[in-house]
Amino acid sequence: MQIRLWSFANNGFLRNLCNSFPNSKHAPSEILSLAHMIRTYITGRESSNSYPSRGRGCAGYHHGEILQGLCWSNDSRGTDPTPCLVTLPVSDIGSRAYFTARGDQEIVVHPPAKRKAARAARMTLDALGFGHLGGRLRVDCMLPTGLGLGSSTSDVLATMRAVCGALGCSLDAAEIAQLAVAAETASDPLMFDGIVLFAQRKGQVLEEWGQWTPEYLLLSVNTQPHCSGVDTVGLPLPRSASARSEYSALLARARAGFLGRNAVEVAAVATRSAELNQNHLPLPNFRALCSLAERNGCLGIQIAHSGTIAGLLFEPATQMESLTSLNGQLRALRMEPRGFFRTGATYSVQKASDVHNTSPK
Repeated sequence: MQIRLWSFANNGFLRNLCNSFPNSKHAPSEILSLAHMIRTYITGRESSNSYPSRGRGCAGYHHGEILQGLCWSNDSRGTDPTPCLVTLPVSDIGSRAYFTARGDQEIVVHPPAKRKAARAARMTLDALGFGHLGGRLRVDCMLPTGLGLGSSTSDVLATMRAVCGALGCSLDAAEIAQLAVAAETASDPLMFDGIVLFAQRKGQVLEEWGQWTPEYLLLSVNTQPHCSGVDTVGLPLPRSASARSEYSALLARARAGFLGRNAVEVAAVATRSAELNQNHLPLPNFRALCSLAERNGCLGIQIAHSGTIAGLLFEPATQMESLTSLNGQLRALRMEPRGFFRTGATYSVQKASDVHNTSPK
């Protein structure tokens, strides 16, 4: 009986039930209070002296996007398109978070600049029915900001997992995605396994394309070392018939590439997506970068559409030692080579400095 009550209080049932009271602003808080009373009955954790409870969480990151585009529903000829993306996941940890719950509502975060993570902690407590609590949050992010590696989503996801861990609760990936968008305005799909087509401003998975990730040898490049990144949320969306045709065709190619496990086609999709992005947010020396990549046998280029990172995608069997001359060529374009790594199932990391001892961090 105790386990069933605890599950009832912690799963999404009560939160979903809130949505059935559209005309009552009081019902959701009353339902969450009911959840809190059930927890209190089971655990006896009403007193603030029962805290602190500690939890920790971690999250991965990505290397920009394979595709960032737009999709239209079949009946949306007169409405705005939905921005969507497919990220290139990296099999490594981007952020770690540590949360200590306390018997007051204040969220104290370190470093203080991690405001999105602090918002995520507050929203997670509220969503779980622990709105009467606050806590201390520490976020350790291993990623540089502004490059487009998903550092803020990594912070937010690690934070939500740490809060859940501190309270012995859980949220499913769809719930986490909704909270992440509320905390960030736009989010990356790091909370989902596999490859998904994700509506980053709605926190919704539009399509699932399976677990396969293409294998490449990737050379990571910071195309603008002295730029701090770009906020793309306020940019106008293309609405023309030609844009709809172009993005719909690109989305179909991406879907076929992933479902057909065709790494060459996926690289071509990434290159075309990067090219289309130049119409809205051009990267300096992008054409020169494309020419350099083609001369060196690159399969394609992928970029972070809201950052400065780019990836040159090579066949996975390519030897890194054969590409060390690229370092000087990239620096001649005022770009910073950040190192090689392998995507897909054979993922491993090796800095360019390990190969030639010249690549700056």
